Amino acid sequence: MSRRRKLKSKSYEIEIESLSHEGRGISHMDNKVIFTRGALPGEKVIASRTLSRAKYEEADVTEILEPSSDRIEPKCSVYGICGGCSFQHLSSENQINAKQDWLQSAFKGQAKVEPKEWLKPMQIGSWGYRRKARLGVRYVAKKERVLVGFRERKSSFVTVMSRCEVLHPSLGDNLELLSECIERLSIKEHIPQIEVAIAEKDTILILRHLQPLTNKDEEVLSDFAQKLQITWYLQSGGLDTIKPLTKSVQLTYSIPDHSIEMSFLPNDFTQVNFELNKKMINLAIDLLELDEQDNVIDLFCGLGNFTLPISKYVNKVVGIEGDRGLVERAKENAEVNNISNASFYKADLFEDVSGFEWFRGQNYNKALIDPARTGAIEIVDLLPKLNVERLVYVSCNPATLARDTARLIDLGFYLENAGVMDMFPQTAHVESIALFTRKK
Repeated sequence: MSRRRKLKSKSYEIEIESLSHEGRGISHMDNKVIFTRGALPGEKVIASRTLSRAKYEEADVTEILEPSSDRIEPKCSVYGICGGCSFQHLSSENQINAKQDWLQSAFKGQAKVEPKEWLKPMQIGSWGYRRKARLGVRYVAKKERVLVGFRERKSSFVTVMSRCEVLHPSLGDNLELLSECIERLSIKEHIPQIEVAIAEKDTILILRHLQPLTNKDEEVLSDFAQKLQITWYLQSGGLDTIKPLTKSVQLTYSIPDHSIEMSFLPNDFTQVNFELNKKMINLAIDLLELDEQDNVIDLFCGLGNFTLPISKYVNKVVGIEGDRGLVERAKENAEVNNISNASFYKADLFEDVSGFEWFRGQNYNKALIDPARTGAIEIVDLLPKLNVERLVYVSCNPATLARDTARLIDLGFYLENAGVMDMFPQTAHVESIALFTRKK
């Protein structure tokens, strides 16, 4: 078995031409594209190579010789080391403009189309917004210290950090207390990570532990739960081993404009940014132009995040989701909110679904799709068969949205509106929304 040769050190002095879709500076040298992390268009920098391939190389900025006028001072003291953020050197306004440019580029490059009208970019506050996260934990024996935080960039090491500017303050301001808590555990060397789920009223931390906790360990966790105002859950193995340390907590978030309260479990998928989520739901409903005669299908519906608000304005809405647990909780949320015109079904939307009762012989004049990063190419072919005339597509990946857009156009849809939403400020993650219409 051959060993990979160690990459020789190399530095460049380069001028940055543009930004890639991952937020890295693009330049060219020796017939190669150089992707430089931390650089902005118009800058002249010195960068150190981190990866070399036949057609491109990757590098990190080591010195900025001529800074861009758009560059700002990062708010976080460990920015550039921590892998949690990648865009703090650019203002929030310029971040969202860059993301809109990437979406526009994806449409032009892959779908050969632009929307008839661009939506105004959607933003809220850029700090303290993140409510879901996975934090690394590591006991450093030489320093007799436990580190808790995001992993370092391109590394398995845990960043040395005392606070996090993007995590919700209920946890982001208390990382030192959390580290102190883990340090007091007898099994501190066997704690690899902590899953974070922050609801509107409660903060849940799921402690992954590879060895059993002692009674004293549980006392330590209970003591710090009061100090941190959090609730501990424990996970000794797979997802089925997650359980509360003492008692379970009912996690909720509200969608007040539509009089909805959603319940969820700590390991359920929810949007990380509650305030942006509320605005996104309102925009989706506005774009769908709902009325009481509409029959709507919500594909990849999850907990019913869009489904239940939609139900308030239509004849009926059907939500389809591949995760059985999410389907059951969506049904429970409908019942708790006294909603009777929303139905939920489990189905793998990447398989043939033509035989399901919710599909066979059914008509839905409007639809919403909110898939994972891989997109929904298998699903879009079904939409004409369901007689969908108006579609809102929420995407977390401009590339797959553009790919699916090309197919939708082939199927007779028109791209009416599109725009970006800043679900993950300070990162290069792009959340977007698009409206398609189709005439019978």
